[in-house]
Amino acid sequence: MARVNRRLTVFGLVVALSVVGVRGAQTQRASKSLGTAAGAKAASGEAIVPFKIHVPDSVVADLKQRLQRARFADEIPEVGWDYGTNLAYLKELVTYWRDKYDWRAQERRLNQYDQFKTNIDGLDIHFIHQRSKVPNAKPLLLLNGWPSSIEEYTKVIGPLTDPAAHGGRATDAFHVVIPSMPGYGFSDKPRERGYNPERMAGVWVKLMARLGYTRYLTHGSDWGIAVATHLALKDPGHLAALHLAGCPGGLIGQPPSRPAGAPPPPPAPAPPAAPVSANLGYQEIQTTKPQTLGHGLSDSPLGLASWIIDKWQSWTDHDGDLEKVYTKDQLLTNVMIYWVTNSGASSARLYYESRHVDGRLLPTFFENFLPKLPEGHVNVPTGCGTFPSQYDRRDIPISTNTAAARKAAESRYNVVYLTISPHGGHFPALEQPQVWADDIRAFFRDRPL
Repeated sequence: MARVNRRLTVFGLVVALSVVGVRGAQTQRASKSLGTAAGAKAASGEAIVPFKIHVPDSVVADLKQRLQRARFADEIPEVGWDYGTNLAYLKELVTYWRDKYDWRAQERRLNQYDQFKTNIDGLDIHFIHQRSKVPNAKPLLLLNGWPSSIEEYTKVIGPLTDPAAHGGRATDAFHVVIPSMPGYGFSDKPRERGYNPERMAGVWVKLMARLGYTRYLTHGSDWGIAVATHLALKDPGHLAALHLAGCPGGLIGQPPSRPAGAPPPPPAPAPPAAPVSANLGYQEIQTTKPQTLGHGLSDSPLGLASWIIDKWQSWTDHDGDLEKVYTKDQLLTNVMIYWVTNSGASSARLYYESRHVDGRLLPTFFENFLPKLPEGHVNVPTGCGTFPSQYDRRDIPISTNTAAARKAAESRYNVVYLTISPHGGHFPALEQPQVWADDIRAFFRDRPL
């Protein structure tokens, strides 16, 4: 296995990248002001520059002031989450955010991981690259989506890179690469049209080659599923195996069988490749007018938290208490990554780019979520690790018919492995880290590089 290319370019003194002032003045340069890097800029050729997160004090102080002035919407009594983000929970979360949440502690926690920036196609790309100390560890690229971030994988970095210290086998070790997509987190924001999943996949092809990995593995959740699928089509000579958090075409939203004599079921749901629920309004907004929404997400931490937390509440497997699964610190750190980088609008634009193709608006978002496959198939060996609450469809029990699920997924992928976990949702590596890690190990264990 190829070792990492060690041509890391370090230009001497560690310098702070240019600092913008208050939140309202943040521009494309803002993401470069949120950390320190060795060297003047990652854009020097193909340099891979060490990076540490450090948000200016002015940004943290400005956030505190905005939270102190927060104005909440009214709510019809006793509606829970039916109309969207619950008022009582949001007030509780914002109070904790304002009075107890410690961003600097979270910053230190994130900075324990090895982070870098490198310039690809004119954009400085941020990524975690945590190498295992185990000889012959396998390179593993982890891809997330919206509204997630590098935080989604922080619970599993240790178990993946040092499995023996976490109850696993040393032979299951990985070198872990977790990038921030263009427009997300600490990566630069695209300044032109067209950064769709296919183009994002091209960025990761270049990143893995630049890191010196001639053969590698990948896992994707949410948008990472679409990007990883494109990656399998673009780079099959280097991508050895593909693992997805539920293969499209599989078993999401399949109704249960009906006992003899039972009344007929309601109309069947839409096909699994295009799951439909009563809560897809956010897709219509983000695929048509992300900039209109984006101004509110950029100006109001309350609005940003409400928009993001609604999805974490809807897509997580819990019994009505989100904090049985995540802590407030975990939820808020994910929100903070969007806030301090001012990436509410730039992240939402991925939806627009995916629905606008060749100058036309596709009828539905899902029509272009995944690529039109040459000869209808991904040939890279594929593992499908499915979790029952990946989408907002708790009213439709998930099918446990693995044969049917496998047959459906095989219409698109070279499925060599499929599991259905009893619990878990849309962000399984953070929600069910042990189950997720065991599934990753089991699939990739038999996938030679």
